[in-house]
Amino acid sequence: MSYLKAESIGQALTLLKESAPESRLIAGGTDLFLQEFPERLIDIGSIEELKWIEEKEGFLEVGAGVTHTIAGGSDLISDKATALAEACLQVGSPQVRNIGTLGGNVMNAAPAADAAVALVALGAVAVLMDKDKNIRRVNVDQLYAGYNCSAVDCSSELLLKFMIESCKSGEGSAFVRFAARRALALPMVNAAVRVKIKNGIISEIYLVAAPVKPAPTRLLKTEELLLGKSACEETWLKAEKSAAGEAEVRGSLLRCSADYRKHLVGILVSRAIQVAALRAIGGKEEG
Repeated sequence: MSYLKAESIGQALTLLKESAPESRLIAGGTDLFLQEFPERLIDIGSIEELKWIEEKEGFLEVGAGVTHTIAGGSDLISDKATALAEACLQVGSPQVRNIGTLGGNVMNAAPAADAAVALVALGAVAVLMDKDKNIRRVNVDQLYAGYNCSAVDCSSELLLKFMIESCKSGEGSAFVRFAARRALALPMVNAAVRVKIKNGIISEIYLVAAPVKPAPTRLLKTEELLLGKSACEETWLKAEKSAAGEAEVRGSLLRCSADYRKHLVGILVSRAIQVAALRAIGGKEEG
């Protein structure tokens, strides 16, 4: 196995072009030792062109090389895409958050990766560049080909950034998770919500839970049920029941049974909606 370090996007693409399909891009590499090693690794973790956060024309643009620590501590992300900041601060341990990147969290294609779940709920779009510098844009939820299997060939394409529509007045987002151990364990369930409320009525909602299917999954039936409903306790109870019924989950001997996971989906979805709605209407959060 060989290891190369790219110092720019252009150099990374050149190295891919020279060595594909044997090569593979890595950034933080926090999950690398859990997988089969490729013939060649191209480390893009130090490319500064992938490490920026800014708002342009109503959209947040977040470089794929931004770490979870930086994203979680960003005032801009916390204000305009709160669910993402919350998710990033709950990834792994401080060591993992310091080196793991948003791009890696998505490209690793784990179905319940915290940052990826938040990105899908926020309607994020991934911007990718291939070896010939062609650009394409894909919704983040379309980057999954199966359990822990990315739809992106990282021997031929580089993930540049994420584009997220900034939350405006009357909109809010939230992320919640439940795990056996707070610091290191993968979640039994996590959920993220983005909601728009007008005159006390839910006018738009993105509701995502995981692990439900091979990718962070929108609960479309529950979204449809909630549209046009009042932002009130009765609606939150309906959301809990609907989400638990809609979620198609698998049990795990290591984490929890399918029945318990469905129960958790309902509870966490309801909790995330309440927090997101409170933020949308400018209410005061407890605790």
